[in-house]
Amino acid sequence: MLINFIKPSLRALWRKKSFSLLNIMGLATGIAAALLIFLVIRHEMSYDDYQSKRNRIYRVVTAAVSRSNGEVVWRHSMVPEPLAKTLRRDFPALEKVGVISDIGGAQIYVPGKTLADEKRFREKKGLYFAEPSLFEIFDFKWLAGNAAGLQEPYTAVLTESLAKVYFGSAGNAIGKTIQMWSYRTPLRITGVFKDLPENTDIPVRMGASYATVQALDYRDLGLRQDDWQSLSVRECFVLLSQHGDIQRLQARLPAFVKEHYREDEVRTTNTTALSFQPLKGMHLDKRYETFTPGGLSPTELWALALIGVFLLLVACINFVNLATAQSVLRAKEIGVRKVLGSFRFQLLGQFLGETAVITFLSLLAGVVLAYLAVPYLEPIMQKTLALNFLRYPSILFFLIGTGIVVTLLAGFYPAMVLSGMNPIAAIKSKISNVKAGGLSLRRGLVVFQFMIAQLLIIGTLVVIKQMQFFRSQSLGFQKEAVVLLDLPSDSSLQVKYPYLKARLSDLPGVAGTSFCSSEPSSLSGYYSDFYFNHEPDRQPYSVKRLFADTGYLNTFRISLVAGRLPYAGDTARELLVNETLVKKLGLQSAADMLGKTLSFDNVHACPVVGVMRDFNNNSLRDAIAPMTLSSDSSYGTLALRLHPAGMDKTLRQVQQVFTAIYPTYIYDCTFFDHRIGDFYRAEKMTAQLFKIAAILAIFISCLGLYGLVSFMVVQKTKVGIRKVLGASVQNIVYLFSREFSLLISIAFLIAAPLAYYFMHHWLAGFYYHTSMGWGIFVLAITGSVLVAWLAVGYKAIRAALANPVKSLRVE
Repeated sequence: MLINFIKPSLRALWRKKSFSLLNIMGLATGIAAALLIFLVIRHEMSYDDYQSKRNRIYRVVTAAVSRSNGEVVWRHSMVPEPLAKTLRRDFPALEKVGVISDIGGAQIYVPGKTLADEKRFREKKGLYFAEPSLFEIFDFKWLAGNAAGLQEPYTAVLTESLAKVYFGSAGNAIGKTIQMWSYRTPLRITGVFKDLPENTDIPVRMGASYATVQALDYRDLGLRQDDWQSLSVRECFVLLSQHGDIQRLQARLPAFVKEHYREDEVRTTNTTALSFQPLKGMHLDKRYETFTPGGLSPTELWALALIGVFLLLVACINFVNLATAQSVLRAKEIGVRKVLGSFRFQLLGQFLGETAVITFLSLLAGVVLAYLAVPYLEPIMQKTLALNFLRYPSILFFLIGTGIVVTLLAGFYPAMVLSGMNPIAAIKSKISNVKAGGLSLRRGLVVFQFMIAQLLIIGTLVVIKQMQFFRSQSLGFQKEAVVLLDLPSDSSLQVKYPYLKARLSDLPGVAGTSFCSSEPSSLSGYYSDFYFNHEPDRQPYSVKRLFADTGYLNTFRISLVAGRLPYAGDTARELLVNETLVKKLGLQSAADMLGKTLSFDNVHACPVVGVMRDFNNNSLRDAIAPMTLSSDSSYGTLALRLHPAGMDKTLRQVQQVFTAIYPTYIYDCTFFDHRIGDFYRAEKMTAQLFKIAAILAIFISCLGLYGLVSFMVVQKTKVGIRKVLGASVQNIVYLFSREFSLLISIAFLIAAPLAYYFMHHWLAGFYYHTSMGWGIFVLAITGSVLVAWLAVGYKAIRAALANPVKSLRVE
């Protein structure tokens, strides 16, 4: 039965091979794009889905609320050090409470029998301090040992992959010791667990015991056991008991904050609001940071889904246009079938069957195209997109659903048109192309196709222009030819800092050197409340504090607008401030700031000796923050400004000097401009996705135009008559191109205001942004028309050059 149903459909498709191929190509491209977008969305929404207790896991997050106007000043996933133990005591409905803090990058040493046998590794991510309860809140599959040993200081657990790298196997790791940092803090391995999947916001590769933090110097690690005002713990997770009510616990948090934070007593500028954030909503909530940055927001996921739907619609429109345009050629077939007794529902089923066959072939081709495209999309998204039907059955369900929707969406209207023809008129060839399928409908669908394409084109041009703006915008400092060296933090090695700096400064290719805590444009650094010029009350905002030596301004080419640099070896903690802070304090000029003091504890007043010209100390999404710069007792980075000429040679010399001074510390060098480029990773990804979507939309739309012009060439009586009456080749080409150019222009008139609205809203998310300008819109319409002409030009020229006598004789 099924064979008898499929055979006529295959014969009908084979008779119109070119149109069938165009339909399959268009649908396959749209399906492939939709499938790839589905893989991205599925990946983003699957974070920590494997956790068996995910519906009971929450993260405690912090918001600062302004006392003056009640607005949320900032949000953070960090919490104070005493919070976890107090939650355990005050909230018995919480089954488990566990904290985790990011260690950051660290050198790991695996001791050998001799120093020569020692293994050294530079681990840049996945290292954390964690309480043993965290490994009970989340699911970890233990291959050897467990997390019980984390009750003791100087212990750690590892992933299987790290255990193999360090010790050869999971079993060999148990009881062995590794050393961390240049301090060589020993950590005994008590457990090895299976590597976690990529789609987790708790990407632990090594978990050192939180008791180690308590055994170390709290001051050096920035942690205080009794400080409720400092956000020193990176994340705190809780596991709700089986019958617990999270809403009731949430309602108790304001009183909890009032009791323990005591903000009214210390007269803080802002008040704290705590919340329990569900684990299943954590990854997509961009108000708070996670350990896996670079995720997409719900808005971005909706935009991606909309693009996927648009591309499928564009492909379906092609099918409708081509199917209804060919209905005249099938009129006699339909008439004969009806005269021989076929009912309309039988014809309807036959034509839907043909659509189903095309859709099935398109699905197969789309899966192949998606499979081939995945390796090219993964670097753009920086995610692993597994096209695995057995592991992820949702992909198969998506394809089945897509196939059904596309079959009905693309096939139902043409099937209704074809099956509804008058049999007598069809046999007598009195069915015109206008009556068969509605010429106005096809025009409307072409307009809709190119409206979508031009929306994507304009969006692409705006995103590209904004990225160019990022690259060309002056940030107020030099980012090119600056490298950042990671320094050992052990005090016994810090004594060599001055010698290292002196040796590197003597290299002919080095133009400037500076010890610093962070580079000028950095998400690091921290904000602090402050008192101005001995006033009794804190200022109603915070300042960003950076720490560096006196070579900082020269190294990054930052200029002073007033005053001087702090004295070398400053013990009075002299400060530099930026122009933004001067303006926020209400002073008339930079010179008025000199001699004033800032205090961060209302005890130690620090004099201001200079004012720096403003530079962007965050990404260009944000306004320049008020900032101070002062010296510190220790630094983690040495910044070098190099002469552009002979940079490769200079870098080799830098590495040789560094390795000679610190032979047991791994040399780690980062280019500053590369780090700034990472700020805009999401925008780069958006630009690439828009480019791909715009190209696909234009490609699919032009396939449809090519098919429609091909059909018009077949119906070429008018062309023959015009040529006999003296029409030139240019006139005939114009005849074919005029209507499509008009439809594309109408599509542009609809797309332009929509694109302006959406992209203006997108640009508003950046404090510093480009303007759209009329040039983008001119380029979009010009490009669309030119591409459409190229798509129809070949067929139009062939029709114009054809012998008119032949076409008239055939007609």
